[in-house]
Amino acid sequence: MTTGKHDAPPGSRFGTWTGRHVLASFIAFFGIVFAVNGYFIYAALSTFDGVEVEGAYQKGRAYNHLLEQMDAQRRLGWTAAIATGPASAGGTRLTVAFAAADGAPLSGLKVDGLFWRPVAAGEDQRLPLAETKTGIYETVFNLAHDGNWLIRIAAQGPAGETFVQEERVIITREPSR
Repeated sequence: MTTGKHDAPPGSRFGTWTGRHVLASFIAFFGIVFAVNGYFIYAALSTFDGVEVEGAYQKGRAYNHLLEQMDAQRRLGWTAAIATGPASAGGTRLTVAFAAADGAPLSGLKVDGLFWRPVAAGEDQRLPLAETKTGIYETVFNLAHDGNWLIRIAAQGPAGETFVQEERVIITREPSR
């Protein structure tokens, strides 16, 4: 084996590694790992506090009441068929057909409709629906955007019965091709 001017025996090219060098390398490596993890933890906690809904604790405690309401609605046996489509004067027509457990149309309800956009805050719209035929309730919403919407229907019967239903819809203003 020949050694040139720049060839050095192993271990002397970068100097001799002692225990202190190895210890300093380990401390530097883990120091960098802890510093980066600390930064990510700080960034995560400072941008999102974990609360998605205001009053989450109170809503959690009231969950049994919600279950009781859902059970009462199930016992009513009411059904609602939700349909959307373009309105003749522009906007989006919301039509809901209510039926009792025996299939008879439900008349005389007080019905509210809510269009809720899950991908953007501040675009929700709530309107009352008017009974246009027996058991058929309608209104027209002027939605700002096409796309993914949640519809929430809340109805109250003449004797105080309550009915709530949600449905996800895709709204498009342009006709299908």
